[in-house]
Amino acid sequence: MKIAYFTNIELNEQSGGASGLNVATKKILEKNFEVSLMPIIFPSSDYYKKTISKAKRVVGLKGEYHFFSENRLNKVYETFSSIKKVQEFNAYFFFGFTQWIKINPNKPYYCFNDACFATYVNVYNNKEDFLEKDLDRIFKLEKKWLKNAEKVFFTSQWAIDETKEYYNIDGKNFINVGVGGFIDIPQEDNYKEGFNFLFISREFIPKGGLTVVDAITEVRKKFPKASLWVVGERPPENVLEKEGIIYKGFFDKSIPEEEKELNTIFKESFAIVHPTLKDTTTLVINELAYFGCPAISSNKFAIPEYLLEGKSGYLLSDPRDKKELASKMVKMIEDENNYSKMRRFSRENAILNNTWQKVGERMLKNINS
Repeated sequence: MKIAYFTNIELNEQSGGASGLNVATKKILEKNFEVSLMPIIFPSSDYYKKTISKAKRVVGLKGEYHFFSENRLNKVYETFSSIKKVQEFNAYFFFGFTQWIKINPNKPYYCFNDACFATYVNVYNNKEDFLEKDLDRIFKLEKKWLKNAEKVFFTSQWAIDETKEYYNIDGKNFINVGVGGFIDIPQEDNYKEGFNFLFISREFIPKGGLTVVDAITEVRKKFPKASLWVVGERPPENVLEKEGIIYKGFFDKSIPEEEKELNTIFKESFAIVHPTLKDTTTLVINELAYFGCPAISSNKFAIPEYLLEGKSGYLLSDPRDKKELASKMVKMIEDENNYSKMRRFSRENAILNNTWQKVGERMLKNINS
């Protein structure tokens, strides 16, 4: 089967997140099909709508979601329609959902994403900032587009359930294929010793960095050797001045030396702490699990599908409760026997279920069928 692959992200962007998913998805398809990358379609923002929307919100009025304005979605459709060679293919594969919703393909089409637009708005935006009529316009278009797809691939069952509920759709063509991590899987768990809790994020404060700092301060009262390693965005200086807080830096996995250093940090980490309030599927929990590292994270989003309570770590009922987080961290230190079991289970479960090879097998099975 000849497949035309459509994306709005350059394939040379492989930093993880959406760009990493993009590259991994294309590689999966190339293993079984003749895949051709179509021209990248990414029209500029609708600056007129953007300016008007921002001005309205500044004065307390509701704005429009300019990134998916009628004008911009039409530009995507027009660019797609201008690519004459698309008719040569048996099927189309779209990375992502919402950008493509004005396109009505005359061939079977597939798509892959971590969540629908309605979920994104509720997780990452304040829904009340936007006109209900404008959001409803996008919701209706996406619902129809997803319903007409041959198969719609998601990274979690949580995202599927959210989409069904928000769009009142049966989702018979929705498939949960999971997600893999963007790091080489080590041959074995090489952790030796130390209570080095790891916090990793591009956004220190929004992802709960201050909560983790408060929690490690409590933990150190009982276990003075416990420390917090921070990777990603540099914390404020007043945080770095605290005892036990060690900033490791920001690492680019596309640079071999930096990837090697990051691997060493992962290998030596006692547990990852991730009390997030804004997320969909947390890739870093999978990546740490390859090393045998358990996690403490929010009982929200798709996280419970990858962090199994009591087996690969602990789930937080309130991600901003420093006392709850500290108690889970202390529990992990004190129960050595259970901690060892968690390391074994985390690694075995991740390698068995949450790799790109497994994602590929699920995706290809459903395309072939």
